[in-house]
Amino acid sequence: MRRALAAAGALLLGGVVLTLGGAAALEAWLPPFVLALGLVIGALGALIAGRILGEDWFAPLHPPLMGIARLTPMVLLLAMPLIAAPALLHPWLSEQPQPGLRAMWFAPEVFVSRVLLLLGAVALAAWLVARPGASRRRSAFALLLLVPAGMLLPHDLVLSREPGWLGSLQGTALFVEHLGAALSVAVLLVVARGGGGADLRAAERALLTLALLTLWLWFVQFVVVWMADLPPEARWYLRRGGAWAWLKAALVAALALAILVAIPPGSGPKRLAAVSALYAAQHVGQVYWLLRPAAREVPPAWLDGAIALAVLALCLAWLRAAVSPPAGPSAPPDAAAKASAH
Repeated sequence: MRRALAAAGALLLGGVVLTLGGAAALEAWLPPFVLALGLVIGALGALIAGRILGEDWFAPLHPPLMGIARLTPMVLLLAMPLIAAPALLHPWLSEQPQPGLRAMWFAPEVFVSRVLLLLGAVALAAWLVARPGASRRRSAFALLLLVPAGMLLPHDLVLSREPGWLGSLQGTALFVEHLGAALSVAVLLVVARGGGGADLRAAERALLTLALLTLWLWFVQFVVVWMADLPPEARWYLRRGGAWAWLKAALVAALALAILVAIPPGSGPKRLAAVSALYAAQHVGQVYWLLRPAAREVPPAWLDGAIALAVLALCLAWLRAAVSPPAGPSAPPDAAAKASAH
């Protein structure tokens, strides 16, 4: 019942945003949706990797990651406004066709069909992972579904808003960031419940690896664009100059600080929480740095905050309903006492 109410709330809010808010409201809707989708993709990737590799250190993180993965149906509902009016966020869908092969790749019907297909692949991967007693073979098949979807969806939903940009590493970089963000949120949840210490020492090493890989991928992409000096790619970075460049510098500093904090051996819950919080915070800023400079109509700050809080509330309501045990008749106290005695 609570999941049905959360789903109805998502559809109602999406309908209001789509019909009354226009392009500005959809611009405010897109970043929290991308963040929620990224957490689901990252959680599924971590769950699949832990199941295939059979790592013991992964056990404390399994419950929170599984909880994040259960957000998949809500994320699919949150995608509906973006699919219903893609031209408001991707103006080139209603403008002159792209040259060459881009005309087929960016055709409106191909674009929408591709996004639906990729979201379906994520949903199928989530279903395979969530099934009880999932085998390594089933997890490997889920991985084959998730990796292409996790790398192509950022291109369609984030990078293709500027069709002249064809960054080859950005989809991979965002997929790695999604893994790190999901792992960071899972670690924060475990630490908040009193966990940590030696049980999460390997998780700290994994976060350090993902942070280094994230920093390297974004740096290599920038160096490749700088060396090639092609106008469309240079224009993409120039559009993120000014105040956006200062934001990017702050995000790089946060990621570098997370790396420095995680490097010394021997970890405690507070230090692990600091590393996770720094990684998660820079990931949120990174999503806005990627999306907002491409906006044709920038939403006001109050609309940004209201929609972000509404999406967060819907996700939390769905998650609470998904992890709560089903209601049922409870045994009388005397019967329970006798059962425990036996």
